[in-house]
Amino acid sequence: MTKILNFFQKNGWTILLGIILVVSSVIKVLEVSGGNFPFTMDQGRDMVDIRHMVVTFSPRLVGPTTSINGVLLGPFWYYFNFIPFILTGGNPSAIVYWQIIWYQISVVALWYVIKKQNRSFAAIVAMCLFLMPTGFNTARYFWNANSMPFFTTFFFAALIVAAREKTARNLLLLGLISGLSMQIEAAFGLLLFPFAFLYLLFDKTKIKQMMALIIGFGATLIPQILFELKHSFIMTKVLLSEFGGKGDMLGEKINMSERIAQRWEHLNLLVLRSSHLPPNWVPYIYLFGLLLLLSLIVFRSKKASLKPWSMSLYFLLFSAIFYLLFPQKLKIWYTLGLSIPLVIFLSAVLNYLLECKFKILKVLAIFLIYSTIYYSVKSQTDYTRDVAFKPSDDRSNMRNELAAVDWVYQNAEGKGFKVFSYLPSVYDFPYNHLFWWYGNQKYGYQPFETAYLPGQPEYIRDVDKLWTNSRPLESADLTFLIIEKDVDMPSRTEAWLGNFSKLCTTKESTFPWGTQVKMMSPCKK
Repeated sequence: MTKILNFFQKNGWTILLGIILVVSSVIKVLEVSGGNFPFTMDQGRDMVDIRHMVVTFSPRLVGPTTSINGVLLGPFWYYFNFIPFILTGGNPSAIVYWQIIWYQISVVALWYVIKKQNRSFAAIVAMCLFLMPTGFNTARYFWNANSMPFFTTFFFAALIVAAREKTARNLLLLGLISGLSMQIEAAFGLLLFPFAFLYLLFDKTKIKQMMALIIGFGATLIPQILFELKHSFIMTKVLLSEFGGKGDMLGEKINMSERIAQRWEHLNLLVLRSSHLPPNWVPYIYLFGLLLLLSLIVFRSKKASLKPWSMSLYFLLFSAIFYLLFPQKLKIWYTLGLSIPLVIFLSAVLNYLLECKFKILKVLAIFLIYSTIYYSVKSQTDYTRDVAFKPSDDRSNMRNELAAVDWVYQNAEGKGFKVFSYLPSVYDFPYNHLFWWYGNQKYGYQPFETAYLPGQPEYIRDVDKLWTNSRPLESADLTFLIIEKDVDMPSRTEAWLGNFSKLCTTKESTFPWGTQVKMMSPCKK
């Protein structure tokens, strides 16, 4: 019995983290199982672009679009998702699971890095990240911006290692992660390299050593530089126009007082989403932690956990300065990565209380740690029961979209057909990909034609090369229409239907979430 007790005392944190890792992973997977996640134009576009790369063996120099029309991210997001795409033949669910796996891996990596200096602090950071609300929210659908939290986690792990041992390898890796993160979400990722550079510079890193950091970061820019050279610096011109005051793609500029108010509101939201603890507790814990950390810095504390703690505060201050200079309103997805330094900061506060000599503070720390676990599990199991496990009324939910695809194939009865889809977003990227992947996988063939309207200019490159298993039309011109209800512009739906005035409905169905499917054939004279 004594040996068993000693084992649990020595390995208690590891056992607890193992349980939390498994439980949080299972919950995240359950919440999106069976295609229960949004598959909108953004996700569909990404799958179409990756599909083109895979099928035509064509490399890309750029990735998804940014909030500035005409400015594209680097291609890393697409290459990052190559493996799950290829292994599953293009199943979008695989990208969601891939994102969940990498978030969990990033937390383990940060835990391993911090554990070398402070085991309890490392365990609390990992626990809080595994259970962070933003971690669950961003795991519910794949999108490049939703991957920013785990790339930021990798960044902090690499920065801690580089600050600890300033070797060329560590600095090169930090530079690479900084650059690749900028290809995930530019509005946040562009902060990482300059912060790493300044932090290490103030940490007495020699300029000669910093060359490895610069080289690592610079290497990630090569694809976009080549793209710019090939296209006469088209993105550079758009950026200069936008930030030179000639463009308004990012929205209306706001004055400094409006910025401060909006940033404060934005920060409060991020703070509340950093923990499942009751909302009226969390701001006070952060305020206490800020006062505590400032006092420790003033009195030059040598605690091992102080460096990541202060690092998180410096990053938050650095971000605050940058975003105050940014003239437009912040979108919430710009700053998803800020949840990571916030959680590191919060974890450092809990660890300080746990290691404190005063028993009452130790008891408070244990209570807060227990409450974090309790409220996190309760919140997510409630969500799973009340939302994830119930039918979705979202027309862009992939499970619902697949129901429409099934209806089309079942009524086609093995015949070749055309299918045209009306989505409020105009482009039919989601259905285009689902017919290519799901239709071929489940029913053994693809439609003769798939588009948002017949006879449109090519908006998906090399269509003829992509549809490798299309079934030709028979004598009857069998056509299906998929119509997602457009609440904002119903007149546009009617105008779209006018393109099919020579076809008559032979069968139709309206799903509970508002999507309508029609089987059409030429009208009899």
